[in-house]
Amino acid sequence: MYSTASMRLAKIMREGVEHSLQETQIGLEKESLRVSPDGHIAQTDHPRSLGSALTHPNITTDYSEALLEFVTPPFASVNSAL
Repeated sequence: MYSTASMRLAKIMREGVEHSLQETQIGLEKESLRVSPDGHIAQTDHPRSLGSALTHPNITTDYSEALLEFVTPPFASVNSAL
């Protein structure tokens, strides 16, 4: 991982910041806690209606079954990501 960061920094130094920023991609991530009807953190399993938390490309759980994470793939522009 360190060598990848070093290579990217070297590229920025060679080509300039403006060129490197043109290659930027944007992805969005939204995290939400599932709660029970009485307002406590949900103790239930990941909802089946959302698909498997381990294999769904855009919906997963983070450190807890109750924490849903919605993730988009990277896009070339903000408008495309939205």
